[in-house]
Amino acid sequence: MNTFAQGRWTAAVLALCLTTGCVVVPYKPKAEVVESQEVALDPTAVMVTLGPRSLVEEITEAIVDEDKQIRIVPAQDFLNVAIPGEDATLQGLLSSGHAQRARELTGADYLVLVGEKKEYTTDEAGGMIPYLGFYGLFKEKDHTTLLSTVIDLAHARPLSDVSAHAQGTAAGAGAFYGLFIVPMTGSSARDGLVRGVVATLRRAAGPGSLTIAVAAGERPWSPEDEASPDEPGANPAIDELIRSMDTAPGDPGAPEASPDAAPPADPPPPAADPPDASRDPA
Repeated sequence: MNTFAQGRWTAAVLALCLTTGCVVVPYKPKAEVVESQEVALDPTAVMVTLGPRSLVEEITEAIVDEDKQIRIVPAQDFLNVAIPGEDATLQGLLSSGHAQRARELTGADYLVLVGEKKEYTTDEAGGMIPYLGFYGLFKEKDHTTLLSTVIDLAHARPLSDVSAHAQGTAAGAGAFYGLFIVPMTGSSARDGLVRGVVATLRRAAGPGSLTIAVAAGERPWSPEDEASPDEPGANPAIDELIRSMDTAPGDPGAPEASPDAAPPADPPPPAADPPDASRDPA
């Protein structure tokens, strides 16, 4: 991890402890790195873009920190010559001579495509109530996975897939004051991915100075991306249940009755008044 990233993490930990009265103990689990020359990437289903800029820039900086002899072409400059037309897919880059042209104009011999970053949690147990302090116990397993593909621009072909997965156990205990153990799976997966990418590049190019480009490999947008599990349209059964609850009969939003429906029954006549006991009988 570079010094700047360490400084940001330390500042966040100190701020959290000062404001909430808790102790955070971070640790960095080991990442599992896998390299495969059997590239599973479908060039027709991947767009070459600037992508999530923060992730691409983070990987770019980490590659330079790992190997000082690697020079990286700015992603925008590379894309300007590599994707001149409307076809921004990897297939368009590899099949139309654009890869060789981009190599000639930018000097980049390889392209590193950064895939999606996946973060998720499993094996959750217990719970914590943060109210005027921290109360409870919890434990969970945090995961981070990063994917990338190295492209040989000289031969216009995918060279290798590199993936990194880091997992670690997060735990916390609190009785007003809290103690939290936090795995830094994100930085661990990033550093593992970068080590694997640099090893792949060096195995292909050998020692010495090397110029590459780094961009994002994203799947094309589809209408399913618009609806998340919490948005209307994502689950028709739940939407129908919510509508039935919100539009009960008599509510302003209730649906109008069908013309063929039977008319409502007449209300019963009011009950007769009881006799007045204070009056004399006739």
